[in-house]
Amino acid sequence: MPDTFCPECGAKMFFDISAKTFICTGCGIFATREQVSELRYRLKDQDNEKRKKRREHGEYLEWWLSKK
Repeated sequence: MPDTFCPECGAKMFFDISAKTFICTGCGIFATREQVSELRYRLKDQDNEKRKKRREHGEYLEWWLSKK
């Protein structure tokens, strides 16, 4: 099984076979495979939204400065 990293803190996660969950060695979060995927998806979506806002701000700033 490839190394899995925590979507919250980035530490390594290991798979507990008896509980069928991933457990983070850094922050202690435990989650199923589906929950880990959902966390990653949500964080990726938040990052994309932040990038979009920065790009829009940069475009506005460029427009504003070009008018002066």
